[in-house]
Amino acid sequence: MKQLFWLTLVAVSAPFANAQDSMFPIWGEEAEARGYTLPKPWGLSLSYMDMNNPITVNNIGLSGTPLLESVDIDATKAQFKGSNITLRGDLWLFPFLNVYGILGQTRGESTALIESVTYNGGWPCHNGCTIDDLNIPFTLDMDGTTYGAGTTIAGGVGNWFALVDMNYTLTNIDAIDGEIKTFVAAPRVGHRWQYDGGKELRVWVGAMYQDVQQYLSGNIGDIIPQLADILEDGRFEVQQSADDKWNGTAGFQYAFNRDWDILFEAGFGSRETLFVALGRRF
Repeated sequence: MKQLFWLTLVAVSAPFANAQDSMFPIWGEEAEARGYTLPKPWGLSLSYMDMNNPITVNNIGLSGTPLLESVDIDATKAQFKGSNITLRGDLWLFPFLNVYGILGQTRGESTALIESVTYNGGWPCHNGCTIDDLNIPFTLDMDGTTYGAGTTIAGGVGNWFALVDMNYTLTNIDAIDGEIKTFVAAPRVGHRWQYDGGKELRVWVGAMYQDVQQYLSGNIGDIIPQLADILEDGRFEVQQSADDKWNGTAGFQYAFNRDWDILFEAGFGSRETLFVALGRRF
């Protein structure tokens, strides 16, 4: 997922202003002496993201009874739909390097279609019995707490800027045993326009690499209540990953003054995202 992520441009693209009385960023005085202007070192942002992402089901394992251990399920494709709300705190450690932490809440679900079921338990199916064209939906609740950390390397020439953001997040699923591990790398290039009163507009295009690994397990009865009495000890294990790891992005940020800014970004391709954030620098 993203979770990912996609969640990391607020501090990097904050409006430029004179550095504050702080030991950060390191080498900040040297940078200002050479004519560079620096953002305020500390930042907080609150963001919302909506995402629709195709994923691949790498494995579905059943256990708990001899019957389940003899069954193979074919469900290779799934769709994740979800959103998250994220609070992020960041610091410009160096004039070119930002570090940050992420804490948020993810809400979503992953839905796969069970295409066929094969029974390999012997008589009366010595060579296996397969039921095809089932198309039974298999839905997993993906709500949970997300936390992580990341870094951004940024630079520019004149009013042109470029940056690469990288972060790693972990989401612990609430309803079932499971977690979502996400690594994001997002290059951006763009242009900024400065106005009186500290106002500034930034526009960019870029791409996002997202490696999502989902590990989920639990009782079958928790997700298929109709089978709870029949398969009391039945358990499932599912491993899923992102279908396409790259997608394109485009966005803008508007700074109302040196302290407050709002950001909007959209992702397009097989993974569709919509991201908005409100940022405050100190």
